Amino acid sequence: MTTGREVGPRVRAERAARERLVASLLRELDPPAVLDGDTLLLALPAGALAVGVATWSPTGHHRLTGEVTLDGRPATHDEVVAAVLDTVGGGEPVDHLAGLVANSVDRTARYLAHADGAPACPGGDPTRDAEQSLRLGHPFHPTPKSAEGLDDGDLPAWMPELGASFVLHHLAVRSDLVRTGGTPGDPPPAVAARLPPGWTALPMHPFQAGLLARDPTLALLGAEGAVRWLGPLGDAVWPTSSVRTVVDGVTGASWKLPLRARLTHFVRTTPLEQARRAVDAAAVVAGIGPLPPGFGVIADRGFATLDPAVGGERLAADLTVVTRAPFPPGRPRVLAALLEDGPHGEEPPLVGEVRAAGDVHAWLRRWLAVSLVPLLELFGSAGLGFEAHPQNTLVATDADGWPAACWVRDLEGAHVRRDHLPDGLAADSALVYPPEEAWRRLRYHAVVNHLALLVAVLGRHTAGEEALWATVAGVLAELGGPWAEDLLTSPTLPAKAHLRSWAAGRGEDPVYLDLPNPIRMGP
Repeated sequence: MTTGREVGPRVRAERAARERLVASLLRELDPPAVLDGDTLLLALPAGALAVGVATWSPTGHHRLTGEVTLDGRPATHDEVVAAVLDTVGGGEPVDHLAGLVANSVDRTARYLAHADGAPACPGGDPTRDAEQSLRLGHPFHPTPKSAEGLDDGDLPAWMPELGASFVLHHLAVRSDLVRTGGTPGDPPPAVAARLPPGWTALPMHPFQAGLLARDPTLALLGAEGAVRWLGPLGDAVWPTSSVRTVVDGVTGASWKLPLRARLTHFVRTTPLEQARRAVDAAAVVAGIGPLPPGFGVIADRGFATLDPAVGGERLAADLTVVTRAPFPPGRPRVLAALLEDGPHGEEPPLVGEVRAAGDVHAWLRRWLAVSLVPLLELFGSAGLGFEAHPQNTLVATDADGWPAACWVRDLEGAHVRRDHLPDGLAADSALVYPPEEAWRRLRYHAVVNHLALLVAVLGRHTAGEEALWATVAGVLAELGGPWAEDLLTSPTLPAKAHLRSWAAGRGEDPVYLDLPNPIRMGP
């Protein structure tokens, strides 16, 4: 098998896409399949597909080789994509879906090519380097690097994978027309100097500013003297792995901005309900008191937008800016980037750190002590859960590579059990879910999405997945309680069917499925 350095970025991008499509097909549709040595044989409507298997994973994180045939002859990448999509069906035309996959592959190849000549740690900042090095994306999404609405020419200006940085635009709005929640904070000095008394500044992504410059409602409000464009002001910011959250390179201030572009499933604007969820969740966290040792939350402090009564719900969603707390000390790095192979197929960065620490089981126990264990404790004591998937989870390690802290972010996805409402939280808050739905969300994000990927990556390079899942089971048995007991005994865990949901156009209302619970397999 050729190595990553022997093939170009286009081939590496296509291999990554096929791996995601085949792994998702196996997880979501369970087609007739036989694993014959290191070859997986799949009986699909398009024919007999055979793919080379490098490693097999009990949680579906299989790694494939580049070898692939269809009905016994070498198959092209496009043929494999069409064969998988034809099997899925779902409503959208296969040609259209294949075009979306091709677009994601094109961009992945571009990011991998950029990495060939890009220095690590621009400015010596490991936090930024990790945020801007997630080049392959979600391991179970068919188009992890799709960005519908952003043209290829936009990418160098806006995409974290290309090391982008830029200056935010600002819209001044009469303060009586502004809706706020929480504590949005003061504008940067360069913005405040241009802001008339009694006005509020809404920072805006330059791409979004270009779109809204043609908005007829804003034009009418401008003619009435209710809003005015201030243009680009302040220090340069850089985008995190989410594309639309940006960090001030000088002060560390951070904002989650609307972006009218479809990234993977969703158009990334911010309806008021989502902003209120984040602020409500921050208030719940603040009311809990001291968090478990080693566990932290990067709070969304407040939001500001144009009042929907003035410009309508859609324009409010196009303008809502959420002010987020700065990155914490300790130079934390986003977990998703630490678990992703290097641009030439090098082992993920976290693997080397775990090896340096010397004991993968001890490392995993220490990570669970600052991640899954506090998540379960807070869900039990405060009824609060977080979307702690790998892109929302930050890792801080000490000089020897051992986990020192876990931080979670993006409180828009937090959730509270209806049977455990904290004081001060309204029962009709969008943060509140039925208990079974809240538990499903926590298990999916923290266990299926986060922990299963971590165990798969570490297991592949060290002790094997089954041995590491046994370590997880041991930690949960020591913890005890109903939530740990459920994880130890339930035969299945919930997962989103990303491929089927995407093919059916159900990004906002995803299909769920049940996966065999790997923790239950442990002793």
